[in-house]
Formats: sequence, structure tokens, C-alpha cells
Amino acid sequence: MKGKVLVTGFTGNVGSFVGKYLKEAGVNFKAAVRNVKRAEEKYSNEIEFVEFDFEKASTFDKALEDVDKIFLMRPPAVSDAKKYVKPFIEKAKEKGIKQIVFLSLMGIEHNPIPPHYKIEKFIVESGIPYTFLRPSFFMQNLDTTHRFDIKENKDLFIPAGKSKSSFIDTRDIGEAAAKVLIEDNHLNKAYTLTGSEALDYYEVAEIFSKALGKKIIYSNPSPLRFRKVMINRGIDKTFANVMVGLYMSTKMGMAKKVTSELEKILGRKPTSVEKYIQDYIDCWK
Repeated sequence: MKGKVLVTGFTGNVGSFVGKYLKEAGVNFKAAVRNVKRAEEKYSNEIEFVEFDFEKASTFDKALEDVDKIFLMRPPAVSDAKKYVKPFIEKAKEKGIKQIVFLSLMGIEHNPIPPHYKIEKFIVESGIPYTFLRPSFFMQNLDTTHRFDIKENKDLFIPAGKSKSSFIDTRDIGEAAAKVLIEDNHLNKAYTLTGSEALDYYEVAEIFSKALGKKIIYSNPSPLRFRKVMINRGIDKTFANVMVGLYMSTKMGMAKKVTSELEKILGRKPTSVEKYIQDYIDCWK
């Protein structure tokens, strides 16, 4: 690979691992961030940071300088894909980008409501070779968004009903993204990425209970109660609505699919929920 990879969303749950695995493979990359100074203070000075903001088109040219490929993530705050993401894709086309690896959503090909659906269409229409990664529910949501309730209230406070989810570790997604950026046989393909099994949240609560040595329950709140509690905690209403929408999809059984596509890309079994909890156990103790 002659040029560099631009990694957007570097400070998030997936982008940081994409960077980690690219670095381990000896691939040059630029980490796209909104605040370079803050990123340099937080992360290794061996990483090349570049200012990038979907809402500031003036940052596009420098971010794409010397870049061949892009790992693309949509920030949660960017909901208008046509206004903010499409112009970046058009600029990437202008710059001759050879591949966009886009972090999408499982089942998005049948769900035109989330912005990921439009972004996939914009990429295809641009003619830039692509790889779409469509992962299931992130395990790491349990040590970020839901960390407080698990640690302080001993509760999986999630409105997902009795449905199952094929949980996936973002470390695995990051490794898969790095592989499809490096290898040549993934162009113009879409992969549905899941863990090896689908579990309901009662089962996940049991796994937590065994790992932490204390009883963790799954209270299964109503979507309206969940939304109200999240907003009262200071979460933006728009993001709270997105969360409710995602869990409603889960409740309807849209997150239970299990595929072997992640295993094929990685050449190994996906990380289990048990392994993830052990690795992150200090988050909830």
C-alpha cells in the first residue's frame, strides 16, 4: 500500500482498534480527529493526527492528502448524511481514493431509516471501491453507555425485551477492518459481522453475575422509561431516541442473526462475551 489510510472516528470504540491493528501490520495511517492538540495529549505521539470534521468541509483536503484508503465512521451527532457525509465522499472521489471501508449496521440493507443506509448508497453511487462492515451490537456498549447501571445499580438497564443479540467485540471489528483495508479480495463486498452466538440479556446478566461475584439483574425497562432515565441523566434527546430505536430493532429480533463472516476474515473464532467481560472487568468492580 503506497498511500496512507485515513482512520475516522479514531477516538471511538472501533477506530482506535483499527489504528492499533494497522500499526501492528506496519501500515501508515492518519488519525482523523476534531481536536489535534487534545488527541496528541491523550494518545501516543507516534500517531499522525489530522484535523477532520464532517461539518467543516475546509478540513477535507488536508485530511485526504497522501491517502489511498479510508476507514469511515459516522459520528452519532451527524444525522444529515446528505449534507455532511456526501460532500466528503465526493471529495474522496475527486482525490482518487481506492477504497472506503464503512462501518455500517447489521440489517441496514433492509432498513432505510438510519443514516447508514443513505451513506452506503452515496458510496456505491460514487464509484469508489467499497467494503461495508455491518456489525451486530457492540459488547463495549456495556462498559461505556451501560457501565453506570451495571456497576452502581447491578442492573442491565436495557429495553430489549426477551430478544437475543449476537454480541460482537469492537476489538474484533477493528481487526477485521484493518484486514479488509490491507488485503485485496474485499472490494465491493458487504459483510455482516457477529459473534459466535446469540444471547438474551438474561443470559448476559448471568455471565456478569458469575464474573463479578455478585448478582446482576436484567430489569428490562420499557422504552419510554429507558428514554426518560437517559434524558434525566443528561443524554441528548436525539441520541436517546437513536438508542431507543436500536433497542426496538433488537426487541423485534433484528439483532439475533449469527454469521461466520467475521471468523472467515479473522481466521479465528470471535471473542466471546465471557472473554470480553474478563478483559474489561475493572470497569464494573
